[in-house]
Amino acid sequence: MMAKAATPATKKAAAPRPKAPAKAAATKAAPARKPATVKASAKDHPIRDQIAATRDTIKSEASKKAASLKKDATTLKNQASTKARDAANKGKDKAAEAVGSLAKLLEDSAGTVDTKFGKQYGDYARSAATTVAGLATTLDKKDLDELAASTRDMVKKNPAIAVGAATVIGFVLARMLKGSSND
Repeated sequence: MMAKAATPATKKAAAPRPKAPAKAAATKAAPARKPATVKASAKDHPIRDQIAATRDTIKSEASKKAASLKKDATTLKNQASTKARDAANKGKDKAAEAVGSLAKLLEDSAGTVDTKFGKQYGDYARSAATTVAGLATTLDKKDLDELAASTRDMVKKNPAIAVGAATVIGFVLARMLKGSSND
């Protein structure tokens, strides 16, 4: 008999127990969204749409204005560059003329140097006049870019001579300007 008693108890333990009900809120189905609500939300924000349209218009106008200003700046830069080059060319021509005048002055004074100091010093004056005349010719024939390149090369090769030449040229120009201001 014992075997019979054990059998029904095993059956009771094996029988599934009903589960406790889940939370009440979890068992309810979520309400479905209505498509009309989405369309209505776009209509509910006309200010946002106006702000976006205004922002796009401002961006477009700013881009146009920036392009216009850039074009104007390029035009002004080109005009300034042209005027600066013209002024530099005029300055170069005046410098060539002044150096030519200096060469003529040295050549003319060579005779006076011969009589006052001797033939040897007169020959130095003639040699200096020839060198200065060659410089005037070089200034006259070369354009600004060639002059700048040759000057850079000369200064790199002979910096001491370049400093000395600048000093002599400055002294001569100062004397010429001082002489012309006394007139």
